[in-house]
Amino acid sequence: MKKDDLRNERKRHRIEENKEFILKAAEKVFTLKGYSLATMDQIAEEAQFSKVTLYRYFKSKSAIFLEIINKSFGDVHQKMTKILLEKRSAVEKLWELIHCMSSYYQQKKNLARILVLERSLMKKILNIDPRERLFPSSEHPRIPADFKAKMEDIYNIMCEIINEGIESGEFRKVDIKDACFVLGAMLRGFHFKGPVQDGDYKIKESTDLIHSFFLNGIKKGRKA
Repeated sequence: MKKDDLRNERKRHRIEENKEFILKAAEKVFTLKGYSLATMDQIAEEAQFSKVTLYRYFKSKSAIFLEIINKSFGDVHQKMTKILLEKRSAVEKLWELIHCMSSYYQQKKNLARILVLERSLMKKILNIDPRERLFPSSEHPRIPADFKAKMEDIYNIMCEIINEGIESGEFRKVDIKDACFVLGAMLRGFHFKGPVQDGDYKIKESTDLIHSFFLNGIKKGRKA
């Protein structure tokens, strides 16, 4: 490899390392402060970079937040793709899917809470009315392309697993899109519960509970 090629490779590697470091620092700040109260100055201080350096990599606070969410959604998509390709029953895949999403909501609880509950964020970053349905994302042409693609990929995997269950006879015939919307609403509602519910569930406990209640709504044999 030529010296220029090696130099360029080192430069790309350094850029990626710096970006990753900034994202980790920003995630910590967002977790502690929330999106609205977090500032580029605080992120720069946490990352131990100047604010000028931050702007070399990201044009705004919203760009940083969106990149963090994109990366986390990408991780979820990889795990859900693996679940979809497994040679297991649709009922088992559904459990694994719910477990995957529950793990995400618990591990990224504060970030997910920001995205779901900070209504101003939906308007600032995604440019959509927070009262609109988040899925399917094809209904929201204003959503940034990368974010939209990841949302659609995750949504489509949910649909495919439910469709597999219908075709195998494990689930009764239902509107797949409606079923996915209800499942998503159950997951978000469960993990972002209000003051009525005391305490937290462990990931397996929450998975079993959501899986049981949702499955009883689509399992074959239940009267429509």
